[in-house]
Amino acid sequence: MDCPLCVSGRQVGILRVTAEGRDTCFTVRASVPGGLYRLYARGERKDLLLGVWEGGAMSRRFSREMTASAGRILGAEAYPVCRPEELWEPALPEQFPRWQVSGGLCRCRKNGRELALPFDDDSPFPVPALFCLARIIHVNGRRYAAFFFDREGRPGLPTDF
Repeated sequence: MDCPLCVSGRQVGILRVTAEGRDTCFTVRASVPGGLYRLYARGERKDLLLGVWEGGAMSRRFSREMTASAGRILGAEAYPVCRPEELWEPALPEQFPRWQVSGGLCRCRKNGRELALPFDDDSPFPVPALFCLARIIHVNGRRYAAFFFDREGRPGLPTDF
């Protein structure tokens, strides 16, 4: 079975999942910028860490006992292993349709997305309805209020804090 492999919400390749005897084999074919990534197979019940990946082709083999708890594999996600400032990209309105994201940044997290909106003490707080869920962070020397949204787009606290 072939599943989409995504980085920052964009498909960059394919994760092929095959049964071989009592094992499950994962084969990756993708084109990504150079660097290290943590690669996860997204299961219907939980994610399975496949390992650190350098881009390009990769194969992993796990026993079925080890992969059973994930359930059916739906796709794969790769997360760059680098300083947090390097993960941020401009936020697009279609990524957060209910919120004003002008000047904002976003990044993918293991369980959803994070939205960072410019913030300073002399301006109204961005998204006052989510005040209690915000973290104040600095990205490239600028202050932001950061909000977490799960895979369904609901605001909340990230589970991997």
